[in-house]
Amino acid sequence: MSTGDGGNQSGQEFCRRYSLDEIRWATHNFDDALLIGKGGFGKVYKGFMNYGATIVAIKRLNTESKQGAQEFWSEIKTLSMLRHPHLVTLIGYSDDCEEMILVYEYMANGTLADHLYKIHGQGNTDTHHLTWKRRLQICINAARGLDFLHNTEQGVIHRDIKTTNILLDENWVAKISDFGLSKMGTAQTHVSTDVKGTFGYLDPEYFLTRRLTKKSDVYAFGVVLFEVLCARPPVDIRDDNTEGEHSLPFWAQQCMKKGMLDQIIDPSLRGQIPPKCLKLFAEVASKCLHKHPQGRPTMAEVEGSLKHIMISYGNIPKRTKSVSKVIMGFAHVPSQGIVLVKKMLGNHIISRYGSENGFMRKLQRDPFELTAARLFRHFKLAKIQAATNNFHENLVIGDVGYTKVYRGLIDRGNTEVAIKRWKDGKSRERNLDQFTAEIQVQSQLRHLHIVPLVGYCIDKHELILVYEYMVNKSLYHHLYGPNHSPLPWKKRLEICIGAARGLQYLQTGTKQTIVHHNLKPTSILLDENWAAKLSSLEFSVVLPTNRLTATCSTFVAGNVGYMDPEYLASSKLTVKSDVYSFGVILLEVLCGRKTMVITRDEAEVNLVHWFKTNVQMGTVDQIIDPVLVDTIAPECLKEYVMIAENCVYGEGIERPSMDVVVGSLWCALQLQEAWLNKSHEAIPRSPNQFSNDSVIVAIPGKGGSSVLTFPSLEDSEYFSGNLAR
Repeated sequence: MSTGDGGNQSGQEFCRRYSLDEIRWATHNFDDALLIGKGGFGKVYKGFMNYGATIVAIKRLNTESKQGAQEFWSEIKTLSMLRHPHLVTLIGYSDDCEEMILVYEYMANGTLADHLYKIHGQGNTDTHHLTWKRRLQICINAARGLDFLHNTEQGVIHRDIKTTNILLDENWVAKISDFGLSKMGTAQTHVSTDVKGTFGYLDPEYFLTRRLTKKSDVYAFGVVLFEVLCARPPVDIRDDNTEGEHSLPFWAQQCMKKGMLDQIIDPSLRGQIPPKCLKLFAEVASKCLHKHPQGRPTMAEVEGSLKHIMISYGNIPKRTKSVSKVIMGFAHVPSQGIVLVKKMLGNHIISRYGSENGFMRKLQRDPFELTAARLFRHFKLAKIQAATNNFHENLVIGDVGYTKVYRGLIDRGNTEVAIKRWKDGKSRERNLDQFTAEIQVQSQLRHLHIVPLVGYCIDKHELILVYEYMVNKSLYHHLYGPNHSPLPWKKRLEICIGAARGLQYLQTGTKQTIVHHNLKPTSILLDENWAAKLSSLEFSVVLPTNRLTATCSTFVAGNVGYMDPEYLASSKLTVKSDVYSFGVILLEVLCGRKTMVITRDEAEVNLVHWFKTNVQMGTVDQIIDPVLVDTIAPECLKEYVMIAENCVYGEGIERPSMDVVVGSLWCALQLQEAWLNKSHEAIPRSPNQFSNDSVIVAIPGKGGSSVLTFPSLEDSEYFSGNLAR
């Protein structure tokens, strides 16, 4: 196996390189009887080294998992250089025969999560009711390990602190594990990096700015503290929970504010925690969750606070040496925990469609028994290979995430198509999930502003979808692509209206409401007439009948800047989640810049925040795309900014429907055309007044209604589109 950049680190000399034969011997050839854990990353086995004298934990990484070679070598590099009583020791590794295997010291009592949630694992870990004293000590141990990481010469940021990564040895000593996502911070205050982590634990500031700091670990540790206190996961998506209970940090802090904290603690702890200790513990957890990183304590301060609580509890002798500064200040901070979850296929399908029923079980087993698949052409692999010159690299027109898109010719070269192929070496279950979802959704759709699906291929482990070819590429290409010609403002407005009408159709024009869940400029394609069409429906979610929300824990790679803050906090997806994403796209179209720009001043990093700041200051005209200066009618700009601002409100209930968005954008277009034609201001008429066989319609807008005139309903694309549905 090629180690790449990480495979020759000098730190590896401190851990042993095992042969695959030695690993096979230690695990009885990966015997399932020795399995003690598994997940999307792979499997963990109990193993026996040194002729059975040493018990170890052997993690065998799945080559199809997201935890790939980069994370494998990162963990070896990090743990090889670090030794501490509260860090799990890496004993060795094996990269024989393309394997990625890590060998750790064995932790007899499993993970902290095992004992909080009574999860009986595959192997020999028995769960126990943890006493309050033991929980406190575990938290102190973990805090000490994390503080050590932050204060090493390398300045390590863990980036994935959670209860499943806090392990417990035979003496219940807690140790931090799983360093695959860790980053070396050195002397810098932050590291600019792609957002990675786990749903519910991710620091909102890191999410918004991509600036990873030690305080990002502190935020995650605050979530862990509330888990320890309440014995419930950070995101609880059970249907019997009220909306505010889905996010543990938010719910816990709300209960603190209402003086109801004693009612949400783990029932097994009731009567064990003195009120003063409970208050202090909750305050430390809340302080860790402060929305501003500079408002959070250091891990040394957290450890000191927890020691102080243990002293107050009366279980350890009070030392004469003063403990670290104790952080007691209470801060009510609504959590916006962000989820990057390793999903199981079944759970994801259930969350996508609302319930597990015969239909979905059939879809999981064989999607092509469904009527949905019969609506499209079934291509043989040989036909696809011929259409793409055997997937020639010169025909690649897109390469994002798990898929690669080729330009192809079918029907004896008479029809140009786009062919999306899921990549080899990726999770087949996940790919099949996305593949079948798009076929199922596309079977319900027929609309001018949705990219049509032509057919599919499932042959020899290949998963391929065939679409109509969009000649003018994506909106992204025309905003940011190399050597692109800037789009004039009127054309941008027309593209936004087309995309909005497609989204409007998904939300109100089909039998079941569909949430796109993957809106961004790359998913808005342009045909030969520059008509905008929505694509990339593989992550779409069909809302259950008579339901306004669906629980969906899928984090779509590359969508960080477009994700609805309410969804990030609760994993509850609604049509207003798409409205937020569309609002971000409107800002990109106006400003000609991406959602995140790391190189700019901190105030300008996040496009939405930057836009809102300029709206408040009345300086929006200074942040528009330079090529658009003096080309936008003032009234058009006012209308456009108003609807964009409304779309990106923090609360979904405040955002407009897509009907209103489409109407406002049409109003903006009419204002732009009128300005371009230097036409005089129209004589005001009453809304919905008919005159000379014309239709005069009021479109809701800021400060009242805007009036548009059409010769007939059929001549209004906006209204004919609505009526056609």
